[in-house]
Order: sequence, then structure tokens, then C-alpha cells
Amino acid sequence: MADAIPVNVGLMGHIDHGKTEVARALSEVVSTAGLDKHPQAQERGISIDLGFTSFHLNGYLVTLVDAPGHAELIRSVVAGANIIDAAILVVAADEGPKIQTGEHIIILQSFGITKVVVALSKMDLVEKNKLETVKKQTKNVLKDTALEGAPIIPVSAITGAGIEDLENALKDILTPPKRETEGPFKMPIDHSFHIKGAGTVMTGTVHRGKVAVGDEIEIMPLKQITKVRSIQSFRESREEAQAGDRVGISVTGPEPEKIFRGFYAGTPGTLKVTNQLIGRIQMNKLFKYPLHPGVQIHLTVGMPTVPATIIPFKRLEQKKLLLEEVKSGETFEALFRLGESVVAEENTPLLVSRLDLPPTILRIAGSGKVTDAFPGKIEFFTEKTKKGAVKTPVHPKGSIVVGLAETIYGAEKLLNEEAFTEKETRGKVISPFGGKGAVIIKFEKPVSKGETVFIRKLKQRKV
Repeated sequence: MADAIPVNVGLMGHIDHGKTEVARALSEVVSTAGLDKHPQAQERGISIDLGFTSFHLNGYLVTLVDAPGHAELIRSVVAGANIIDAAILVVAADEGPKIQTGEHIIILQSFGITKVVVALSKMDLVEKNKLETVKKQTKNVLKDTALEGAPIIPVSAITGAGIEDLENALKDILTPPKRETEGPFKMPIDHSFHIKGAGTVMTGTVHRGKVAVGDEIEIMPLKQITKVRSIQSFRESREEAQAGDRVGISVTGPEPEKIFRGFYAGTPGTLKVTNQLIGRIQMNKLFKYPLHPGVQIHLTVGMPTVPATIIPFKRLEQKKLLLEEVKSGETFEALFRLGESVVAEENTPLLVSRLDLPPTILRIAGSGKVTDAFPGKIEFFTEKTKKGAVKTPVHPKGSIVVGLAETIYGAEKLLNEEAFTEKETRGKVISPFGGKGAVIIKFEKPVSKGETVFIRKLKQRKV
């Protein structure tokens, strides 16, 4: 099926909920670290890295991306979400949804992945009543999320029960993905290793453009240009690969030990690295802790997750005003100062996490996209606001306002300051009035007695 449409389906779920066995039941071909081939995974009995397997389904070549469920391996889960089109969320029928189930739901939402099927695994271990109870629990966890209404399919990877139903449910949600086949080649690298006779091999899913044998590509942030020796996709040799294809690319030079997950391969000169960026972030409604300027977080920028400092702000008249606190559910902009340089572009997905928190609580703070990957030097300001009230709306020179100053000397300091009311009517202080701090303000529109008046002063602040 050489003309099969490639799609990438994430396989996510809590530790020991049976993801790898579900992958085994579905898959035809095993690739990088597939089915827990990593030695440490076999020793510990869990997925510790991304695994890749594939199978054909209804005209699609489905690549299953098996993402780890262990709490300490959330970085790999996010890396998996960054390269998938749809997902199977695995929940064990004998245990039900867990904290990491919730984290995986948030990750899927954050990366815009809403085509999801829930596999209720290990159905052979529970009675029918228990199965129905866990099914209801899972529906409740999905409620009020972008995944609400996702089909829930009981399966057993041991007996094979429900596997065909799972395949049918997957058929129903799959559609040909829109691929960015034009533009410069770009591929996040998830593994690199040496193969005798082939040299250094890098594996990944092509995000953009095309690559062919003989092309020069640049590995970033290593800034090393190399040449493509060969391309394989699930053991089949290829002359060319394009956006959406899962491939292994062998190159001349550099040593695999120098290439890490989160590096990118691309057309030379097209990928740029940065150590700070600006993003627009939506705070997770379920995250319990506020964020303050200077707080240390972990930031996922596309594929890599790096330590970073967050500085949230809002914009006012071309200036950036520090937000002293951002809470769950709020949307804001932030400057992120990164502990490591990463490849970034406008609209690259971002995920804000507090991985220093205990794994027994939800640690994903928010998500968003890069709005400026190379912001340069930034000045921040704090806002100090004086508040008064309209005493006399109509006066020959304007309106009399009290409460902005306490003395005539304070009032004189406000001359020519811009003011605005609670209804956003703007004005300017034109003179003091009397000896007790009142001022006359000339407003653009009529104001009402008692209406609140503000004068805002900005002060530059180092962060």
C-alpha cells in the first residue's frame, strides 16, 4: 500500500494501564523503541521513551506513537503530542482514570488534538458492573473538555476482545491530515543512533516540506550541515520523504551522541535558535497555583522541554506592564527566558509546566503559542494608579475632580497628566482647584457626578 495516507496516532495513558499491549495487538511493523525495546523499559516493565509501531487501516498507514505514562516522563509525552494527528487514550478497566490521565487529556487539548478514542483496557480482568462504573468515571473526566463525547471502547489485548471495535472507532475519526508540504524542510529529531554501514541515523516525523537522498540538511542548534545518505520509513527505503512521514535519515557526520531529542533537522539557514521568546498563554483551569514574575517553570517549545523563567505582562500604549500574578483560567502574554537555546518559530506550540511539583497533583499550568521568537531587549513597567471622583461635572473650564491629590502642591504635580474615567472617557488635568488637592480636568465627553476618575503612572522595573 505505497499510496496509503500516513497518519500519526498517539497512544497515551497512565503507567501500567496496558498501552504497549494495545500497541502490540494493533501493530504490524515495529520501529524505534517500539513495544518497549529500550533495555531499561524491559527491566522496569514500563515505557520510558517514545515507541513507534505501524499498521495499515482503511487506506491509512497509521504510526502509533507510544508515549510513556510514568509521572516523571511527562517530557516524552509532550514530545509525542507534538507529532501526532489523533490519539488513543488508554484507561485500565481495573483501575480507572488517574492523575496522569488528566494530564494527558490537557496535553492533547493543548496541542489541538481532539480526534480521540478511549480504549478501556484489561476488560478481561473485571466484571461487567465494574466495567460500566469505570466507563462512567471516564466520561466524567472527559466532560467539559475538548474530548467530551469521545468513543469509549472496552478491549483486552490478551484475548483480542474489542480490538476490532477499537480499529473501527479509529477509522471513524481519521481524516486525511492537512500537511505543510511546501516550504523549507523541518523535522524534530526524537532519536539518534549509529548503524554499522549506515552511519548516524536520526529518526523523526517530518513537520514541513520535503527531503531527498543527497540533500544537504542542517542540524540545529548544533549548527552542523550534513548530507542525507539514505531514507527509510518502517524498513522501506525511500528516495524522498515529505510532511507527515515517519522516517529514519542516515547522514554523514555528526556523532549520534551529539544529537538530542528536541534538536531539529532542516534546510540549511532556515531554522533559528533563541534563548528567549514571547508567547500568549491560556492558564489551565485546573492548575491550583498562581504564577509570578521570575518563577521557574518548564517550558515545552514544540518538541524540547527546557527550564525557563516566566515574566507575565499585559500591553498598554506600546508598553509592557508586569502582571504580579496570573491565576487559573486567565489568558496573558509572557516573556520566557530559557535555560537552554531552542529552535522556535512564530506559532510554535508552548506548554507551561511545574515539573518540580509532586507527581500526585496536576502540574500542567497552561498552554499557548509563540508570538515572537526573537523579541530582543524588553523594558517592563509597573502601574501606579491614583483614583478620584467627579465632584462637579460642569465647570467653565472643565470638571472638578477630588481625591487625586491631598494638597495644592500634589495637585500642581498632576498638571497635564492624562486621566480617564471608569467609562474610558479621556481627559487632561489643566489646573488645581482650591487649596485641598482638587483639580480641573478637561474631558473629551461629558461625565457624571460621582464617576470614578483614574490617573495612571508607569514606572520602569527591572526583572
